[in-house]
Amino acid sequence: MAVQIRPATEGDVSQITDIFNQSIPVGDAEWTERLHTHADRLAWLHDRTAADRPVLVAEHNGHVVGVASYGDFRDSGVREGFRFVCEHSVYVDNTARGIGAADALMDELESIARENGLRQMIATIDASNGRSVAFHARRGFIEVGRMPDIGFTFDTWRTMVLMQLDLR
Repeated sequence: MAVQIRPATEGDVSQITDIFNQSIPVGDAEWTERLHTHADRLAWLHDRTAADRPVLVAEHNGHVVGVASYGDFRDSGVREGFRFVCEHSVYVDNTARGIGAADALMDELESIARENGLRQMIATIDASNGRSVAFHARRGFIEVGRMPDIGFTFDTWRTMVLMQLDLR
């Protein structure tokens, strides 16, 4: 069965939480040392929905295997010059890698961003996460900068790679 993409619901929050939490011990995606709670992710879903920002899930064989969303880049409510730019995230369950979930999520997320008049999509990626850097490059994102030693988790200084996709 193919991967299906749909809007996330409150009923998906447990699986979404599990997917986000898989990346924390690795340290190369979620720059936090604390696991997300169901309440954290539920509040996040409500905040994104209230802000009219998409939260999508990939479903395969009846299970949520991925999640993607975008939000403001640099708080466009205060800095309206950034109102045509978004920063996205995409996460796939470790057991579902290679089935096309990330591409399907990104296809839909980029389509929604274009429909909403956005012009640029930003990815902020840990430099040690070569898999994510390569994925974004394959999708047309270009590296526009690096911020060395900008984050610190699990006794490691983290370098952020900034990648940008022109949605026009």
